[in-house]
Amino acid sequence: MRRVTRRARVHGLGRVVAWVGLAAALSCADSGTDVPPDDSRPTFHGIGGWTEFDLYAVGDGGAIERYRGVEFRRVVSPTTKSLRDVVGFSASSAFAVGDGGTILRYNGTSFSLDASPTTSDLLSLWGASSLNLIAVGEGGAIVENDGGGWQSATSPVANDLEGVWALSTGEAYAVGVAGTVVHRVAGVWTEQTPFTSARLRAVWADKPRDWFAVGDGGEIWHEGGAGWSLMTSPRTDDLYDVHGSDSAYVFAAGDADSILFYDQIAWRTLAPNPAGRLESIWATICVIPPAPLSNTDLHCSNTYFAGRSGIVTRYTLLGSYERLADARAPHSDRATAYAWAGWRRR
Repeated sequence: MRRVTRRARVHGLGRVVAWVGLAAALSCADSGTDVPPDDSRPTFHGIGGWTEFDLYAVGDGGAIERYRGVEFRRVVSPTTKSLRDVVGFSASSAFAVGDGGTILRYNGTSFSLDASPTTSDLLSLWGASSLNLIAVGEGGAIVENDGGGWQSATSPVANDLEGVWALSTGEAYAVGVAGTVVHRVAGVWTEQTPFTSARLRAVWADKPRDWFAVGDGGEIWHEGGAGWSLMTSPRTDDLYDVHGSDSAYVFAAGDADSILFYDQIAWRTLAPNPAGRLESIWATICVIPPAPLSNTDLHCSNTYFAGRSGIVTRYTLLGSYERLADARAPHSDRATAYAWAGWRRR
């Protein structure tokens, strides 16, 4: 969810039409809370937004940065506790969660603390709207918000939950350490029999009976209506997040520069990306041409990966990686609409 998320991503709005987002982003004036990032960028644990031109990345020490088509800029944060995941619904509505039960809400002007029913670390956040939110975390914590404020849900487990996702039907899964899986149907969470002993870090679905979960050792699991089954993974590195535009175009990412792509046929490794550990994915709509699929044939209206040392990488329409610039980049390099590939942490 972290994981494009933390993880998330518009967490729950992956089908947003990109060019509508561009028009909206270009019409938005910068908030007075935006300031340039300093020289020591934190590790990002979550990325999410409402279009590819309006994204947040959150991470260590309460760090929040916002991207609106040109560069990431630091946003004033009301907390110093590490933030683990973020979702966005419009230019004036976003939420983030983190350590110590921290929950933040953005109202179009600034982030503020929301009343939280837990002091447990919240590690993953999903949302279809500001009236339909779920966060999970340490010790099996599950908190929900249906518009009437955050409330603790009855959790059937005490293990840490590291990833959560839900569908418009209300069905949801959360996954965690030691292969923990909990399933929500009709508002009730129940534990499923573990199908792996691996630490599961993220779960995602585009529609019912088509769920993906990823975790340590490169494990990728799929639930197609007849129970969870292990998929063939091309890597054994730990995977931190899974996200897609729909079930035919799914990305997973994790340690050792692992970025994997699933085309409804098989998982494969995309071209190496020199970014280190990637903890979160936010994906937009993808198109595969009629020619045989190759690394350069995949056309996504930009998929974003966030992770270690403030890295945010964009997998572009042209099938290549670009490291997104931050406000410390020289002006001449920041003049293009998106990013430049030569950025290195100074």
